[in-house]
Amino acid sequence: MENQTTVAIGIPAPNYLITTHQPPPFIATYPTPPPAQQQSLSCPPLFIITSILILILFVSLAFTGFYFTYQQSNPPIIRIESIAAFNITNWLITLSLKNPNKYASIHYEKIQVSVSEFDDKWRVICPVDEFDQVENGENLMGVDVFGLVDSKMVEVVLKMDAVVCLQAKYMQKHWQMLEVDCGVVVVQPRMNTTVGRSNRCNVRLR
Repeated sequence: MENQTTVAIGIPAPNYLITTHQPPPFIATYPTPPPAQQQSLSCPPLFIITSILILILFVSLAFTGFYFTYQQSNPPIIRIESIAAFNITNWLITLSLKNPNKYASIHYEKIQVSVSEFDDKWRVICPVDEFDQVENGENLMGVDVFGLVDSKMVEVVLKMDAVVCLQAKYMQKHWQMLEVDCGVVVVQPRMNTTVGRSNRCNVRLR
């Protein structure tokens, strides 16, 4: 019997799988920094920007305070409000003091009101207690005058000296001498007169 080779052609069984082998894809990976390191990388720029903004704000406040306190500060406006003479040797002067500054308060101390005869034959010094004045504030200051020469009528020169301090927020105190000259005032016995807002004294800071 001759040897015969039989070739069978058919369909593969259902459990038969055809697999192919391909090289795995190349994926580049980089090490991820830990969370603490990621936060530290973003902090320095934010810190620098915040510091610069705070510095700009501080410089602006300092310049504004300097400008309005030292460059734009005006002396107080002082007027003789009224004069009441019970007799020629005992009378009361009321002065009106107004702070014209919007950004600076004023502190008054070492206040002395002087009353002297027109030809400067005699002089009376009247001390006044220190006080504070707010921005745009106005105060009335009463001055009791005693010991004048007894006469029917007297012409006196009214002056005031004081040490004042201009104070603004965020700025150092600024002390100055205040010199006030209210001119010549005529006083008579039993006199009770409101002088009026037009009688403004000459004021100088130095």
